[in-house]
Amino acid sequence: MPRKFRACLSRCGQPEGNLVTAEATNVAVSTSRAGNVYEWIRERIIDGTFPPGQRIRERDVALELQVSRVPVREALPQLESEGYIETLPRRGAVVTHLTVQAVTELFDVRSSLEVLGTRLAAQACAGGTDASRLRDLLGAAEAVLQENNENLIADINSKIHEEILELSGSHLLRRLMSPVNGQVRRLFHVASDRDQLVQHHEHSAIVQAITEGHSELAAALAFAHVEHSRNECLPIVEKSLKA
Repeated sequence: MPRKFRACLSRCGQPEGNLVTAEATNVAVSTSRAGNVYEWIRERIIDGTFPPGQRIRERDVALELQVSRVPVREALPQLESEGYIETLPRRGAVVTHLTVQAVTELFDVRSSLEVLGTRLAAQACAGGTDASRLRDLLGAAEAVLQENNENLIADINSKIHEEILELSGSHLLRRLMSPVNGQVRRLFHVASDRDQLVQHHEHSAIVQAITEGHSELAAALAFAHVEHSRNECLPIVEKSLKA
């Protein structure tokens, strides 16, 4: 008797509820595996392990993670929709370059949504929300700055921005900013040779305004911070594209 047919007979002997539960479990496992693969590939694109132009081969990723090709194949569309990879004829999935247009659009979004998030975070702190984690992250950034580790500095700076969004209390804003934050982290790694001390001083001023509940001051500082970052990062991106 064919295996598929035996499996069908076996399932038909189970209560309907068990079938639904088993199917839901299988879907959840598949989704979880694809999510893990997505995170694994994304992090390596963000930190530069997978540089622009590198092919993402399903077989290689599956072997590395010891999974089938199915979750790898399922992860690729999300990576493409968020701008990390593109599908090219005869090459397949390839890591994208950070273009001037893409970075300009990134800062346009940041100048609106991050400023809003900062204002909401300050309002939340004025209402009694605990900002101790944000202060701890700022302290950690200062410690990392002393070590002069560019990758760690980029990561901790990204966490500061993400914690501000967390403090905002806006679930919608956090969902909207989730793909943006990944690209910001990627940009921070590319532009890691910026003056990090200046960045830290700007973060310190923003954090102080937030924790003291000065919403308009915090928003103004956040806007200035984003625009300063724009002016620093765009020439670095232009230079990297010419290299």
